[in-house]
Amino acid sequence: MTRRLAVLTLAAAIGVAVAPSPSLAADRVVALTLDGRPVDRAGGVAVLHNGVVYADVVDLVKAFDGLLTFQGPAVVVTINGVTARFTPKSRTMMVNDGAVTMPGQVFTRNGDIFVPLEPFVTRVAQAKLRVSASRTHADIFVNASPS
Repeated sequence: MTRRLAVLTLAAAIGVAVAPSPSLAADRVVALTLDGRPVDRAGGVAVLHNGVVYADVVDLVKAFDGLLTFQGPAVVVTINGVTARFTPKSRTMMVNDGAVTMPGQVFTRNGDIFVPLEPFVTRVAQAKLRVSASRTHADIFVNASPS
């Protein structure tokens, strides 16, 4: 009995060690621009994941000259006086003193934290967002008009 338990424990440990990352092969890169300029020339800063456009929170904070700190597994972002807290595997974003339900869960891929783009841009960065119908391109507008 002990031997069987040891084998099951080892199998479970190996399964965890080789498990694929939460990012699915079905995810696809979304081109992201800020006032017409690419946010990340190498690509991969934004992805379509489970039907929702997400972006790497670190790249977004850099693009908006914000402040980013880590509090345990959560990331706290401050941009122009608006503070938000994002926690992996949660659909709730804490903004200043209120909670906002996001269209998808925050997830981690290769050590990077991805947040739903729309609530980040509109609620935290207080900018405008336009996503193409095919969800292959997203434009953030701060100093330009989305016309």
